Amino acid sequence: MDIKDKVVVVTGGGNGIGKALCERFAAEGAAHIAVVDLEQEAAASVAEAVGGSAHQVNVRDESQIAAMVAEVENAQGRIDLCCSYAGIIASDAPQWWATSASNDTWAAMWDIHVMSHVWAARACLPGMIERGSGYFVNTASAAGLLNQIGDAAYSTTKHAAIGFAEALAITHGGDGIGVSCLCPQAVATRMIGTV
Repeated sequence: MDIKDKVVVVTGGGNGIGKALCERFAAEGAAHIAVVDLEQEAAASVAEAVGGSAHQVNVRDESQIAAMVAEVENAQGRIDLCCSYAGIIASDAPQWWATSASNDTWAAMWDIHVMSHVWAARACLPGMIERGSGYFVNTASAAGLLNQIGDAAYSTTKHAAIGFAEALAITHGGDGIGVSCLCPQAVATRMIGTV
């Protein structure tokens, strides 16, 4: 996708790969970048650097995602590219059983890694379908392709994220909407404790 003059939303845009995406989109000439993050200060810092707007959103809350999409569409007229990048990580320690993670951890991973993609698409699709164009970049993980030993909840929800990206592409390709699913391996970011 040619990013020049496009309106872009990036969830998880305050840090790590999300921040790098925002910086790259700015370098490619995006018309506007909406930097979305749970951490307002991080979103504001990146938005200032790329000349975009900052939006504090908890992606576990569909209503917050919908309100952010409406705000960006009202201000910019459209959303051309929606990047769902927000993510968290845990582990199966200390037992190292596939069932070790608490129900709260499973629910958080499900909401952030899967449902936030569903909710972002649900909010963006009407405008994209009406225009006959749009693009989603949903970030999963290499753990969604192969599995990550020692983190069953993370790997399972990343598999589901890939499944949803495929469903989105199959269902809406005829509407002029493209979908990519990023599956990075370990990257030196704050999330894995290397920055």
